[in-house]
Amino acid sequence: MSRSRTTLSLALLLAACARDPNNANDDSGGPITTSGESSTVPADTGETPTTTAAGTDADTTDADTTGGEPAGVTYYHDIKPLLDARCVQCHSPGNIAPFSLTTHEEAAPFAPALVDAADMGTMPPFPPDAACREYLHTTTLTQAQRDLLRAWSDAGAPAGDPASEPPKPGMPGEAIDYDIELQLPAPYLPVVTPDDYRCFLLEWPVAEETFVTALDVLPGERQIVHHVITYAIEPQDVDTYRALEDADPDPGYLCYGGPGASEESQYRVPWLSAWAPGTPGGAFPQGTGLRVQPGSLIAVQMHYHPFPGAKADQSKIRIRTAKTVDRPAVIMPFTNLDWVLGTEPMHVPAGDPDVMLSYELDMTQVLTFLFPKGPFKGSEPFVVHAAGTHQHTLGTANKLSVVRSKDGDECLLDIPRWDFNWQGTYELGATTTVNPGDRIRIECHWDNSAANQPIVDGVQQPPHDIGWGEKTSDEMCLGLLYVTAE
Repeated sequence: MSRSRTTLSLALLLAACARDPNNANDDSGGPITTSGESSTVPADTGETPTTTAAGTDADTTDADTTGGEPAGVTYYHDIKPLLDARCVQCHSPGNIAPFSLTTHEEAAPFAPALVDAADMGTMPPFPPDAACREYLHTTTLTQAQRDLLRAWSDAGAPAGDPASEPPKPGMPGEAIDYDIELQLPAPYLPVVTPDDYRCFLLEWPVAEETFVTALDVLPGERQIVHHVITYAIEPQDVDTYRALEDADPDPGYLCYGGPGASEESQYRVPWLSAWAPGTPGGAFPQGTGLRVQPGSLIAVQMHYHPFPGAKADQSKIRIRTAKTVDRPAVIMPFTNLDWVLGTEPMHVPAGDPDVMLSYELDMTQVLTFLFPKGPFKGSEPFVVHAAGTHQHTLGTANKLSVVRSKDGDECLLDIPRWDFNWQGTYELGATTTVNPGDRIRIECHWDNSAANQPIVDGVQQPPHDIGWGEKTSDEMCLGLLYVTAE
């Protein structure tokens, strides 16, 4: 592939996720922070602080132990602090999880299920494989925490004394001094099922170039807000996006994959962040920030799950800005253009239970083309701070790595059990530098067997060949990297 074609491959990949297929079953096409689908691109503290009584951040607990097992474990003294720190961000009244865990009466019936979910690693969700590398802000339970849950369940889930509950620790994000708060322009009640993707345009209120250094989402109607992705629409593209808004009679406009413009106008639209329930607010890696120009718009893509009885949503975003940062950052997309354009189809054949495709490229050679207003001067090293991946519903696993020109490979992110509902972007525990000659590599796996097909109207669909596309019946293999110049 020629260099111009190679650069185009990376430049167009956001556009590949931004076409509107006019199909209610299309998906967001972009990586989600999730814990619900996300952790936002990066937060500013370490793991959520928890109490030593809950055994969350300490090597031991202050409960008596017998034979190495916690004894006398009660809800108020040991389990409530753990659930408050790891679970109730989603499992609380009016939130997105199917049941609440905020009281003893609510949590006790689920004690055996909590043990099973913790042992299997499905809850709290943190998909990255710890064997790849360390990450900040993990939600995974330690063995000591799992032992506490099991001891509590085995004892019959006793309540204990409410007065024994330890003081609540501060939550991440509380210390961030946000200076901008923007709200969706009008309430919106989602009507497209099972997923409604809606974009809203917000005026950027700063009259000079500035940097976003933290961003958080305050969902209005929590039980229907599945994830939120924000983009900075540059001044030269504002009219194009306003036309999309004007053409839709409802608040905002229908959008899938990205903020919804044509390839020509939006293939390099800058990402700002992604959010989902359970993710802490919102600081980016220390000393970094994402540039926003005066006259820009903020496009907010809301992914709604309609829910009977839910009210209209009018969420807010909070932003911290700085006039300058030590290291301007960009969010770098990564995939194979030939998959996107179909010139080398991303072929996932019908009936195959384990399809694997991979792609690698020296990204130092395309930095200035992809980011002409970015911090890069040419083919130079760049630093990776966070990584995320994206597939659709047939995906089973994926991995991002650096193939070193010297000294072997380095794992950035390994998702051994891909779940579309729990995708995210994860801040590395230690940054890594990618040098000229090194290649970024993405590997994706899919299960397109008959047993893994969706059920529509009570009927399981037959398998068919799958290629790149925005619909949930299509697939993707996409990486995102939060990077700065060295």
